[in-house]
Amino acid sequence: MASQTTEDQALHQLQQQQSKLLDKIDDLRNIGVGSLVELPQLIVCGNQSSGKSSVLEAISRVRFPAKSNVCTRFATEVILRRNPVSRIKISIEPGPSRINEEERKRLQSFRHEQFSTKNDLPALIEKAKECMGVSESGGLGFSDDILKVEISGPDKPELTLVDLPGLYYSTSREQGLAGIGIVRSLTEKYMQNSRSIILAVISAKTDYHLQEVLNIAARFDPGGKRTLGIITQPDILEANSEEEDTYLQFMKNEKVRLHLGWHALRNRSFETRDVSDNARDEQEKEFFSQGRWTSLPREVLGVDTLRRRLSSVLLEHIRHNLPGLIGDIQQKISDREQRLAKLGSPRSTIQQQRGFLLQISSSFERIAAQALNGMYADPFFGGLGDAKGTSDIRRLRAVLRQLNELFAEAMSIRGCRRTIVDESTSGSASTTASMPGSENPYIDGWAAEYIDRGALEAEVSKQARENRGIELPGSANQLLVGSLFRDQSHPWEELAKAHLLRACDSVRYFVFLVLQYLADEHTSSLLAASVIEPELERMKQALFDKLDELTAHRKRGHPLPVGTSFLAQMQKARSQRLLRSLKLDLLRPGKQSDTEDGTIAYSIKTLEQAITDLEMSRDGFAAAEIIDQMQAYYDTAILTFVDNVAILGIENCLLYPLQRIFTSQVVNDMEVSQIQSLAAEPSYVTEERKRLSQELEKLQAGLRTLNLFKPMPIDGLSIFGVLPFGFPGPDTTPQ
Repeated sequence: MASQTTEDQALHQLQQQQSKLLDKIDDLRNIGVGSLVELPQLIVCGNQSSGKSSVLEAISRVRFPAKSNVCTRFATEVILRRNPVSRIKISIEPGPSRINEEERKRLQSFRHEQFSTKNDLPALIEKAKECMGVSESGGLGFSDDILKVEISGPDKPELTLVDLPGLYYSTSREQGLAGIGIVRSLTEKYMQNSRSIILAVISAKTDYHLQEVLNIAARFDPGGKRTLGIITQPDILEANSEEEDTYLQFMKNEKVRLHLGWHALRNRSFETRDVSDNARDEQEKEFFSQGRWTSLPREVLGVDTLRRRLSSVLLEHIRHNLPGLIGDIQQKISDREQRLAKLGSPRSTIQQQRGFLLQISSSFERIAAQALNGMYADPFFGGLGDAKGTSDIRRLRAVLRQLNELFAEAMSIRGCRRTIVDESTSGSASTTASMPGSENPYIDGWAAEYIDRGALEAEVSKQARENRGIELPGSANQLLVGSLFRDQSHPWEELAKAHLLRACDSVRYFVFLVLQYLADEHTSSLLAASVIEPELERMKQALFDKLDELTAHRKRGHPLPVGTSFLAQMQKARSQRLLRSLKLDLLRPGKQSDTEDGTIAYSIKTLEQAITDLEMSRDGFAAAEIIDQMQAYYDTAILTFVDNVAILGIENCLLYPLQRIFTSQVVNDMEVSQIQSLAAEPSYVTEERKRLSQELEKLQAGLRTLNLFKPMPIDGLSIFGVLPFGFPGPDTTPQ
């Protein structure tokens, strides 16, 4: 006896905790959290006349309206709670389409509570339909309002279900063509909620191929993880028939496999529609105690076990989803807080407006400085794992360094108009460029142009003859060095412009990202258009003016090398050229003689003749000198040019001004009219702040509610209050 009392106490405590948890989930719906995050719920769906209303009646022991030829025109939330006092409360939750505040208040004021018989619900629902304005004739006749039916009593299970309008496929006077799509969309919307348990009701009275609910459920729950099938009207089937065998296969989870399995109910027929609930339950037990239905476990037959099964399934589902639900709410809270921070505090006075802009400018200045210094500490930059390589524009310094390196690489590869090769020493010149494997945007689509050194010397010799001046014999006009250098360095300006444009675009994109991070869309757009964009254009113009300055001497001036590096390179090039020519001459047949030890010997006369031959080619010598001088100067000048573009151009003209583009001083210097035009908020911003604040309050209230039931492992127990890990799970279906 004592043991029985202990078990009763444990069961009572379990039921209390279950009721509290379900009540808290319902509270979240009541305060509107369900419109912001997906909440766990049981949804009842199926074809029209599949027996959905009979299922609800059997579970709740309360009569629901059931018209075989008319589809329910709104979702109905049925809340069942165990209570010593029997009562029915009915109310309306306005849908998203109800944007008129007076209309919403009118619907919210609809509340009826009855302590009378359980057969009064149909009349109450009819009153609710009148209040919602749902038509029974023509038109759409559907509403996104939710009818809330709260039923309590000593025999009620702890459940919350959402009854959806039945799917239908043919039209009538009461049901239009448009309603077919509306009902389907509503069903899909609820099924799409990953925290919905789908109660797919199919009738044995109709060929299951014609009942689309299973196909729709499979789309949103492809693994059948959260779908429970319910078969109604099995008494219609002839005993031992092929149809009965088909539905028995469903029940055994063989026809369509569902993780939560299948359940069968025997509904009231038209002839037995007025029998009592107890009589209905006895008829159901009698039916399932006969024929082939006795081969199935008792746990999957009848309404008594369905009530317990659904309670267990729902509680386990909530328990499983609670951590994820808490995480979703926390994420939504963070999102609303960030969006409210962007909107700032209400700003109706000039002081509030100036303070709003000062706050943005101060943060902008800080983030810009961190981006330029490569110290990415602000949350704007994300964590270390959030970086998208060197393409993450938030990390501006890293992006620009990468661009500078790609520019330097491109200058070294395609900076010269023609690549000089020496066929006499390296064989035939390649006709294709040797491209690096990197994705360098400055090289994309470019093909190298080659010229043999001998051909270039001949070209220069011709130009030297055509441009003779007062130079001494054996020398060439020194203007040719500058002319050849300008020709070879012709691609520099094009490459530099492409590089500066990419740098400007990177800076502009970075600035707009910062503005979008710090301010709402309205304010960031105004700041960008009236403050930031003009400054960026001035910076861009200064940058390209600097490029004109850096390229001006190359276009018009003469090579003026400074320091000893030019002379050293010239001396080295001359020595290598003379040695190369001397070797070629001496290696010709008849120029050398072999010795006894195998070495090659040259006579003094042969050496003298070879040197004389070199000196006699005065024009060739002069052309070679010009090419060597140009190349020595080119090698020095290209390094200087690359550095100047990066430092004098990008650093001085683009990045240094970026830190001063929008500072607190800029805001303090603004006229009152400019501050008002930038910071005065339009009415829709005020409405947005109000909406976000209301949503934040709902989410925070929801989080506080759920944290009371957050699982906390204590001595092998997962506490939902005091629910043990071993609480019965959902899988009571035969495998």
